Formats: sequence, structure tokens, C-alpha cells
Amino acid sequence: MIYNKEPILILWDFVKELKSKIKIYKESMDEQKDNVPDSYILLRSQVSDSTKVYGDGKSCIRLANCNITLVTKGYAEDTTDKHNINKKLIKNCLTNKDVDFREINLGYNDSNQSTEHTFSLEVEYIG
Repeated sequence: MIYNKEPILILWDFVKELKSKIKIYKESMDEQKDNVPDSYILLRSQVSDSTKVYGDGKSCIRLANCNITLVTKGYAEDTTDKHNINKKLIKNCLTNKDVDFREINLGYNDSNQSTEHTFSLEVEYIG
């Protein structure tokens, strides 16, 4: 599908129904260190962005590679912990909207003591 809005808004539309269950940030998380939620979603649009279709010498349709990253404090040790429950919520949300995605388990990040999982997807939009 080709969208007529910016990629970050498209990502938001994909997951906004989860906002009452999981805190969602666009592009960056702006909380103080002691206010970081136990689990949150970070939307990153246009990780890379390239021309898809030209028209009269300019780019009419662009292709943006985007990430929906789930970050949860601590280790994700079993399928019933908060991280894995939230991962399933995101996966179901994207699947129900017929969004094609790749999952990347980034594992445990020692620098912020959290577990991370990314849903990587491509968005075509009118540029």
C-alpha cells in the first residue's frame, strides 16, 4: 500500500491502539532516567529512505525502512514476562493490519539493562 503521509504517522497508525497498554514514543524517548517506563515502544521512521518511483525527474514515491522497537527493563526470561506479552501484542497488532514485517531479537542491552526486540518494515509513501 502507498500512503499519503509521513512514515512516522504511518507507524503511529499501526500501533496507536496499544497506547493504553504500552507507552509509545516517536523517534526518541524523552523521559528522565528515573521515569523510564518498564516497557515501551520506540517508533523510528526513515532509518533509511530511498526513491521508489520517479515522475518528471523527481521522486514521487519513496520507500522508507522503519523500526518499531520494544524495550523492556530486565531480562526476558520466559514467555509470560512483560516483554514477551508486549511483543505478542505488537505482533498481533501488525498482523491484524496485514503489515509485512521482519522480527529481530536484539537481546539484552547491558548499557540500559533492558531487553529489545525490533519489528522492521518498509513503508511506501508519496514524497
